[in-house]
Amino acid sequence: MITLIVALLAVVAAVRPALACVRFALLPREAKHYYPAALWARIRWRWLTRNLGLSYIDTHQRGAVLHRPGSTSVRIPAGTPERARLRYPHAKIRADRYGIQAIVKTVPRVGRRQLEDQAEHIANAWRCHRAQVHQTKPGRVIVRGLRLDPLTLPLSAAEAPSGVYDGNRADGARIRLYLGLDEWGQHRYLELAGATGITVGGLPGFGKTMFVNSLLMQLAGLPADFVFIDGKGGGDYTDWRARALIYAEDELPTAADALGIVHSEMRDRLATVIARIGNRNAWRVGPTDAMRLLVTVIDECHTFFDLDGAKGSPAEEKLVRTCRQLAGQLVRKGRSVLAVTILITQKQTGDAIPTFIRDNCRHGLSFAVKTRDAAVAALGEGIHEYPSYCPTTLQSPEYVGVATAAIRTGHDP
Repeated sequence: MITLIVALLAVVAAVRPALACVRFALLPREAKHYYPAALWARIRWRWLTRNLGLSYIDTHQRGAVLHRPGSTSVRIPAGTPERARLRYPHAKIRADRYGIQAIVKTVPRVGRRQLEDQAEHIANAWRCHRAQVHQTKPGRVIVRGLRLDPLTLPLSAAEAPSGVYDGNRADGARIRLYLGLDEWGQHRYLELAGATGITVGGLPGFGKTMFVNSLLMQLAGLPADFVFIDGKGGGDYTDWRARALIYAEDELPTAADALGIVHSEMRDRLATVIARIGNRNAWRVGPTDAMRLLVTVIDECHTFFDLDGAKGSPAEEKLVRTCRQLAGQLVRKGRSVLAVTILITQKQTGDAIPTFIRDNCRHGLSFAVKTRDAAVAALGEGIHEYPSYCPTTLQSPEYVGVATAAIRTGHDP
């Protein structure tokens, strides 16, 4: 019997290194570079969880093993009041092409939020630029230590797939607009069907206008009408003049007139949608010549919504109130008649985009911002729980063109 046990132990001792060699050989070339770091992180994982407060003594398990720093493991007899053991989240740690990845099995009192709170310290321990925490399903959290951030790698138009439009689905038309590569190096899309508003914020020069132009180019081949209200007045959309139904610049009267025309078109569609396409919800059919997609772009929208800036001029204040009211109506009522409004500004706080407009927009994106308040305004209060995704971390020049988007991934928004 003893001989058999010894033989089994010898087989296990021989097989495990062989399996490790096979796994290493199958790794991508980029991941092999980070294999030693991942191996060291695996060895030190239990030590790291103790030092970061991610493990604790479990006094509720009978006949458990008590671990004390600096001491050996001691078997505590069942039934004694001192019975306890170290409870910590187990992890499978491996190298990937961008650094280190850990698949963590959560334990009571230690979950995604606790790991997110310690992300900066995990990144330091793993010698990574930053760490990201992502929950894929209940009880499983992925912690990534990025030594090479995929968000800093160039992405050319030739590498980008086209957006997807499907007007033959049984559950209605589907328009997927291509956004770009996410932090996992995967292609991501934005579902447009049923959306009435998209907010885009961020500091100047970080990619807002280029992003909106990308969306418009993907929609240009569909039956669509475009309305441009350019509060910047800088000519960013002059190439669209010939394609535009309405083109207005940064004068308040022309902006109010343009919004009035779009609002009238929306009301007319609401009154005639059944007669035109035979369905109360136009997304069931999708953009057609009978009812075209109506896209309104309001760039630097604070130019037209700023009541404080209009004080002292009753005529100007009246125009601002008109713009706010009409834009709010478009966002609240345009869903069933294919009316989509894109609102662009630097800081999406309530003085730039009124909250009754901003909070009714389904999709929100934020390029780099300076303050947490600006991030919350753009993405909602939930960004407090995801500090590693906060757009305040995107201010470095290598993150030009990178945004945080409120798009659900697994169990995370």
